[in-house]
Amino acid sequence: RGGGGGGNDVQMRAHPLFPCITLLLLQEVLNRRLFSTVREARRLTYDANFHLTSFETILGGWYLVTVTAKPELAVAALEACEETLQAARSWDKITRDNLRSAQFELISKHQGAMQTNKHWVDMMAGLQLMEVPGKDMRSITDFVEVVQSVQVEDVQRMLECLDTDKGKAWTCIGVSGVTTGPGGG
Repeated sequence: RGGGGGGNDVQMRAHPLFPCITLLLLQEVLNRRLFSTVREARRLTYDANFHLTSFETILGGWYLVTVTAKPELAVAALEACEETLQAARSWDKITRDNLRSAQFELISKHQGAMQTNKHWVDMMAGLQLMEVPGKDMRSITDFVEVVQSVQVEDVQRMLECLDTDKGKAWTCIGVSGVTTGPGGG
C-alpha cells in the first residue's frame, strides 16, 4: 500500500475532495522533485515551481513550471525540468516517502491556514451553490482524512494523466531585463 491510509479507500476515492487533494499532493511532490533536481543537484536555478490548474473542476486545464535562472542557464534548466517530469512518470516513480512528506506538508499548511479568516472564507465559498457540485461541509470537515487516505498509486495515476512528453508540452523561455550578446550576461 501507498502513503497515509486513513478511512475506507473506496469511500474516500468517491469523496468530492479526493481529486483536488490528489492534485495538491502531486503538485507538492513535483515541487520537491524540481527543487532538488534543478536547484540543489544541478544548480541551474534560484527557484523552481510546479503549479496545476483545477483539473477537477474544469474540462481541460494545464500545468505550469516556472524557474528563475540566469539567461545562460535557461535552456539547461528547461531540459532539467522536462527530465524531472519524465523521470517521475517512468523510472523514478513517486515513492511512499515522497507521498508522506507531501501529506505532512499539505496538512501543516492547511492547519496553519485554518487560523486565518481568508482561508475560512475561501473554503466556505460556494457551499450553498448548486452550481458547485459536490461541495458541502465535508470539504471542510474531511480535509485531513482525505489527505491521509490518498495512496502512492493514486498520485502516480494522476501524474500519468498529464501529458509531459517532450515535444507535446508547450515550453517557452522568457528573459527580463537587459541581456548582452548571445545567451545574456
